[in-house]
Amino acid sequence: MDNDVKYKASLASAAEDLFIEIFCDAFGPEKTKYLFIQYPFVDIYGNRRFIDFALENEEMRIAIEIDGDKFHNPQRVSANKYYDDILKQNSLIFNNWKVYRWAYNQLKNQREKVRDELVTFVGEMSIFRLLDDYLPKQKGKIIELKSHQHSALESLQKMRDSGESIALLYHATGAGKTVTAVSDARNYGKRTLFLAHTRELVSQAKDTFEEIWPEISAGMYVAEQKEKDAYVVCGSVQSVAQNLNQFKSDDFGYIVIVLQRKLY
Repeated sequence: MDNDVKYKASLASAAEDLFIEIFCDAFGPEKTKYLFIQYPFVDIYGNRRFIDFALENEEMRIAIEIDGDKFHNPQRVSANKYYDDILKQNSLIFNNWKVYRWAYNQLKNQREKVRDELVTFVGEMSIFRLLDDYLPKQKGKIIELKSHQHSALESLQKMRDSGESIALLYHATGAGKTVTAVSDARNYGKRTLFLAHTRELVSQAKDTFEEIWPEISAGMYVAEQKEKDAYVVCGSVQSVAQNLNQFKSDDFGYIVIVLQRKLY
């Protein structure tokens, strides 16, 4: 197993570590790039939860749950915890996820059988998507914030003037990337879509748009709150991805995507 896979596994529980090893046996270490670890979703009551491992393509979404004995064994956890696990699974199924579960003891004692089942259930790994597949294929460059946000805004404008249409803005947490993105969207002036993985980030972005660009309408598109007709739509990646038929390809002239760091 290569170093990247070892690094990924070190961030999980012992049960999830073992699953990654079996996954590598089944599909090869290079296929771990398709796995989303701790993938966020919202249950039927609007509560934010996480899937142990997720795989996606155009036609299906697969959730893989690894049940450690300490936290999922019905004989060792409280009734409320057990019922909550059932609710999580039912919410995934309700939202058209295929759900597959293995217990830790199965991974330890029936490794080859789990591997064969995994191949049967998941199928061809080449059909699944990477996070990069959600991004438009356009020319561009990476911009790093230097002394202040004005330099980033100037660089973004120079890129547009030279015909480039996509940029990656990166800096430490708390350095004001959202403010920079909102300011640039205002400068550009076109209808905007802001995407993030958490409701908190989406809500913060909406507040920032309303503060910096008060003359336009800003709406939320997350869970049950879907204000798709606002001039600026601040949405969660999962909510928008699940409702792409509600949007046209040319609805937005400016798109901001806040990326989570992938663990590989």
